Amino acid sequence: MKLTAQKKEITKLLSTLSGRHWLVPMMTALLVLILTIAAVVLTKNAQNSKVVPSSQTATILPSESISLPKPDLRSGNSIEAVLKNRRSRRDYQDSSLSLKQVSQMLWAAQGVTVDWGGRTTPSAKSTYPLSVYLIASKVEGLDPGEYQYIPGDRSPVHALNPIKKVELQKALYEAVNESSFKSAPAVLIITGSMGKMAEAYGGLPHDKEVYLEAGHAAQNLYLQAESLHLGMVTITSFSDIKVKDLVTIPSSETLIYLIPFGIPK
Repeated sequence: MKLTAQKKEITKLLSTLSGRHWLVPMMTALLVLILTIAAVVLTKNAQNSKVVPSSQTATILPSESISLPKPDLRSGNSIEAVLKNRRSRRDYQDSSLSLKQVSQMLWAAQGVTVDWGGRTTPSAKSTYPLSVYLIASKVEGLDPGEYQYIPGDRSPVHALNPIKKVELQKALYEAVNESSFKSAPAVLIITGSMGKMAEAYGGLPHDKEVYLEAGHAAQNLYLQAESLHLGMVTITSFSDIKVKDLVTIPSSETLIYLIPFGIPK
């Protein structure tokens, strides 16, 4: 009797399960959905928890340009004296630069000097493909950060365009592995637009003229630094990828020089 009852119960259970053949696929689909949602949530949390290194934590600076002090056109040093004393100097005091000193250096590199747009540095076909950027760490009157020098076009502007507020001294030192960056209160970056120069030559590449122009600008900076009793050195051995990961340089511009400068020891 009991055996007959158990058979009836088993038969009933099997009948019930067979009538719900959709249950297993449904549960499988539900499980896949739950796992997918969990994976997405965990991925987003992991991305949001990434820590940005302090050396690259940046905020956008105000967009207004910063007028620079007018450059001096006379000094107590003769051109012969500064030529004689010109040296590459890699060790700097742990001291700030004045905005006046930085202004004079930027003007020496690319300042507009005449009303038709001529600059302190000669340029093939008056193309002026160079751009000069300032990485300020210890400059009086400036937040640590990136700036672009605006020389002007037909008339002098002589101003800085703020890019972003960021402390890059340590990061540049680690990226370039050059001792002169360790204590430099400021760094100039010179880039060149090969496309702009090619356009001036009817579309034909003339990269040589861009590099030569950068050399002219660097020599101006050396002489100006000596006149101001500052020290500087031109650095060309560096990884473009590492530097462009740190600083805001348009992809259309070629990095040519990194120039740390400061008060020499």
